[in-house]
Amino acid sequence: MKLNGKVALITGGGQGIGQAIALVFAQEGADVAVNALHLSTAEDTAAKVRKLGRKAVAIETDVAEIKNVDRMVDRTLDELGRIDILVNAAGSRPEIVPTIKQSLEQFDLVIKSHLRGTYLCCRQVARWMLEHGGGKIVNISSVAGINAHPMRTGYGSAKAGIIHLTKTLAVEWANQNINVNCIAPGFIMTPRIEWRVREGMMDLEAIEKRVPMGRLGEPKDIGYAALFLVSDEAKYITGINLLVDGGWVAYGYY
Repeated sequence: MKLNGKVALITGGGQGIGQAIALVFAQEGADVAVNALHLSTAEDTAAKVRKLGRKAVAIETDVAEIKNVDRMVDRTLDELGRIDILVNAAGSRPEIVPTIKQSLEQFDLVIKSHLRGTYLCCRQVARWMLEHGGGKIVNISSVAGINAHPMRTGYGSAKAGIIHLTKTLAVEWANQNINVNCIAPGFIMTPRIEWRVREGMMDLEAIEKRVPMGRLGEPKDIGYAALFLVSDEAKYITGINLLVDGGWVAYGYY
């Protein structure tokens, strides 16, 4: 197994992409600390990890606050002993509102939960990694951080910031055995997307026509991409933004 004996801390691991990453890592031998904003979803993922024969700890916290991040990292180290891998998948749902009608509070919330939360977790976990031989960090961005999506000023800005943050940290820590990479998912069939389709807020057929592969991705597609980036096969890869989008960004035809 590729991650046998490793410990991974995964923020936003209660459902969707974060949960899929946690389960893929557990299948490959990793023990997992699962963070989520609500304990019930963190516990759900942790229970699934334990069924795969791995240790798991569920941690409820908002990663946008530094004291919460410090406690989360300390608890992971206390209960699982180390942190070899960090995956930053936490973030509030994207706001979809005309910019001139968007409140400053809405904008700040998205920036804090995605960009600030990723920064705080990277910084705190890296302090431990730098003293213990290095590690692997994967940040989750979005195609919305590359291509502009109307009425998502906070979300697009935060995700673009995560891509640049990844590059900055990668070059800063490259000679200290910490690999920092990013994944930019396209449209992935998460519970959030399923809900929007059911509520008529998203035209599934139109999206599928726009994706060159003709379908939405699955959360496990992101899980396997993350697995590669934290495995030994990717030890000479750092500072990249890996698109997992079915060709969405590459497609430029009308």
